[in-house]
Amino acid sequence: MDAENPNKRKRTSKANKARRSIREVVAPGGPDGDDGVFFGAVATTAKGKERISQILEAALEIIVEDGFEGMTLRSVARKSGITIGNLQHYYPNHNELLQAVTRYILYHYFAEYDRLAGLYKDDIERQFEETIRFLINDCKSAKTNAIFFSLWAMAQRNPFVSDMMDLMYTDHRRSIEKLLAVVNPNLSPARVPILAALIATQIEGLMLLIAANRPKHVELEGIEEQCMCEILRMAHQAL
Repeated sequence: MDAENPNKRKRTSKANKARRSIREVVAPGGPDGDDGVFFGAVATTAKGKERISQILEAALEIIVEDGFEGMTLRSVARKSGITIGNLQHYYPNHNELLQAVTRYILYHYFAEYDRLAGLYKDDIERQFEETIRFLINDCKSAKTNAIFFSLWAMAQRNPFVSDMMDLMYTDHRRSIEKLLAVVNPNLSPARVPILAALIATQIEGLMLLIAANRPKHVELEGIEEQCMCEILRMAHQAL
C-alpha cells in the first residue's frame, strides 16, 4: 500500500478543523477541550479561573470604552488591578489575549441560547420567539454595539477574529435552522437555510437603526416589534 500523501493529511486535518462547532472553539475548556485550560489560559484552580474572568471582563470594559485599539496588555493589567507580569502568566502576548477575549464574547451568547433552550424545551415555538426577541433587544445594548462594531472592524485585518466571526454566524444560522424545522415542518429542506440566513441578517441589520448610540427617528418607532412580526410571518410561511 502506498504511503499516505502528507499534503492529503494536511487537507484532511484542515477540513476536520473547519467542521468543528463554534462551541468547541470558544468553550471554557479551550479550543481542544484540554484539562486545566480556561479560555485559552492555564487554570487548574477556581482562583485561577476567577482571575482569568477578571482579566477578560476588564478587557471587555476597555473595548466598550476605547475599542480593540485601546486593549493593550498594559491597559488590561491596569484595569484588572494586577501587574503586567501577572497578566502574562495567563496571556503572554497581545494576540493570545485578543483570541481569549473573542472567545469570551461569543461564549456568552451560546450560554444564553442554551438557557432559553432549557427553559422552553417543551415549547419550541416559544423558544424560537424568545431567542429572536433576545437578539433584537440585544441590538439596543450599548455594550453589544461597541463590542460588535469593533469585532467587525477587527475581522477585516485579523484572521483569527475573522474565522471566529464566520464560525459564530454559521452556528447562529444553524441554530435558527433547527428551530425553524420544528416550528414549521412544512418548510422545504432547501428553504430552511436561506430563511435562517435572512432572519439572521434582518436582526443584524436592525442594529444599524436601533443601536444605543444611533439617532432616534420618529418614523421608525415600533420597528423592533415589526421586525419580530415579520420574522414570525416568514417562519410560518411554507414555500
